Amino acid sequence: VNTEEQQTLGAQYGIQSIPTLIVFKNGKEVDRLSGALSASRLQSWVRQSL
Repeated sequence: VNTEEQQTLGAQYGIQSIPTLIVFKNGKEVDRLSGALSASRLQSWVRQSL
C-alpha cells in the first residue's frame, strides 16, 4: 500500500515507518516487521510467519 496515497489505510494499521510488512491469517494480523531488511532476514521472517 502506498501510504502517501492511502493515508487512511496507513493510519488504520498504524504504519509509521516504511517499509512495514504485515502478515494476515484469516483476516487477522499475526505478525509485523518494520524497517529495511536483508534478503536473508526477509526470507527467514516470511518462513517463520507463514
